[in-house]
Amino acid sequence: GRMNWRRPEQSIYNPVYRDFFAPESVLTPDGRRVMWAWLATLDDAINQKTIQFLPRQLSVAEDGSFRLQPLRELESLRYDGVTFNNLVVTPPKQVDGKMITPRLTELDGDALEVRITIDRAEAWRKRFGFQLFADQDHLGLPIMLHPETATIRLGDTEAPFAVADLPADEDLELRIFIDKYLVEVFVNDRQAVVSAYMNYQGASGLHGYTFGVSTTIKQIEIWRLKSTNRGFLEARQNRIWETTSQ
Repeated sequence: GRMNWRRPEQSIYNPVYRDFFAPESVLTPDGRRVMWAWLATLDDAINQKTIQFLPRQLSVAEDGSFRLQPLRELESLRYDGVTFNNLVVTPPKQVDGKMITPRLTELDGDALEVRITIDRAEAWRKRFGFQLFADQDHLGLPIMLHPETATIRLGDTEAPFAVADLPADEDLELRIFIDKYLVEVFVNDRQAVVSAYMNYQGASGLHGYTFGVSTTIKQIEIWRLKSTNRGFLEARQNRIWETTSQ
């Protein structure tokens, strides 16, 4: 299974460093294959820094296809969840030379998980997507599904994915993880892409985009996420690990 996708500015002749670099994995006691990797080259501002991707669970489905999904323990970090149902996204309007897309909600916080579910029939053969960190003056970071090329796009990175390949009874599901300027998108446990958006503080809107006709979103769920090292920081403060006897 491939998990690394060349961006346009990256050399086709010198593939020594790519965004998803130096992967390692472990087999958990309950039999899951879990991997992580170094995020090496997404942006010059963070080039070669010690930043890790989210851990991913890898598996093989009954039909022999490769599956990858975010580590299920990440769900324990969720809090303050909100849910929106049956949101209609209309095509953008041109106002004073700007493309204005519908605002779905504000993304309050800099560590979030956003899960978006769209009925498969609604997503069938339709170009649509979302914009993170957007408002009327900022197009933000695009997440776009292109049926004509059978790809999903995050920023300027494209990876293979087609709604047409999903079973007839399976809805489209995007799981978007935001950690300040880092964004990882998982789609139906079949594909994942990552990007960095350094102007993440410029705007905080989640906008929807659709081409030609409206698109109805079945559900959007948003959670804030606790820090993964919160337990360590608390233990260092309360020193719960110290023995009470000599």
